[in-house]
Amino acid sequence: MSARFKLAPANPLEQDIQSQIIEYLRIEQARGRVVWFERSNGGGMKDKTGRVLRFYWLYLRGKIPRSKGKADLSGMLAGGKFFALEVKRGNEKPTKDQIEYLAAVREGGGIAAVVRSFNDAKNVLFADGIKAVLAEEEMNHAIT
Repeated sequence: MSARFKLAPANPLEQDIQSQIIEYLRIEQARGRVVWFERSNGGGMKDKTGRVLRFYWLYLRGKIPRSKGKADLSGMLAGGKFFALEVKRGNEKPTKDQIEYLAAVREGGGIAAVVRSFNDAKNVLFADGIKAVLAEEEMNHAIT
């Protein structure tokens, strides 16, 4: 007797979700709704002498400069609105550094949220009634 077949919900890799969001942002860029965007990699690397070279330094008000916490995707919408999207899969939560970065973007008037699909990104960036709710819920959920 063979084992019963059981369907499991899809849980795509973070890089696959990012790729879908990037494709979506490229479409919105062609439509004129996204001016520019970038995919950021954090961390650093060692040079030949063993020194750690950082890819970026992040200076948040009231925080020690650091090279971690920046959102995966950031850019600007038509009209000048800055956005930052931290991509997570499933039930993964953002780190404290990521939450602080997203909070700083929001405090500065930008759009910042944790997204788990391209639909989340679409809603956060272009569905006015839902973007603040999604961002606030995710930030509050991550802190608890």
